[in-house]
Amino acid sequence: MRIIAGKFKGRRLAAPKGNTVRPTADRVKESVFSILREQVVNANFLDLCAGTGSIGIEALSRGAKHVTFVEREPQCIRVIKRNLAACNLTVARGPVPRAGYQLTTEQHVRLLRCPISKGISQLQRCAPFDIIYFDAPYHAGLYTDSLASLAHANLLCAHGSLLIEHSKQTSLPLTVGELTQDRQETYSNTHVSFYRMRG
Repeated sequence: MRIIAGKFKGRRLAAPKGNTVRPTADRVKESVFSILREQVVNANFLDLCAGTGSIGIEALSRGAKHVTFVEREPQCIRVIKRNLAACNLTVARGPVPRAGYQLTTEQHVRLLRCPISKGISQLQRCAPFDIIYFDAPYHAGLYTDSLASLAHANLLCAHGSLLIEHSKQTSLPLTVGELTQDRQETYSNTHVSFYRMRG
């Protein structure tokens, strides 16, 4: 597993031992970021169910201004910190900043250790995100409730993109609240569904 492009291109990233985490395949990651293109530059990015942190770190490598990682597993938290350190990135300390708070250059990485539902709740008080990438364990049954929570919490900015990585056996609704699915890409057994705000 590696960083594909940007200022950290070629850096190798660690992954937890065993089969507890399914990192996003490099070809999926490369395709997704090719679709997002310049939208990543200066973005406020949320890596939800971050796992190894590879998606958020790829975003930082490609010019994202700020990335928040949300992950609950202690083993994954250790790996994310290790991968951030490999890129000379440090995690901001202190409470989650409220909307309107200006982040300094030292505060462009934030790591929340908590379940998805709690993370979404905490992040409601922040500025909305330009890009949200949600990659839950395929068979954990988190998609429906989490998508509804994301829609209710209004975490996505008006012109932002919510990307949900899931298996092809998982069907996601075309609309949830103000979110509407406008694109879906297929990579073997992996689908990535793209949502935007309606209107």
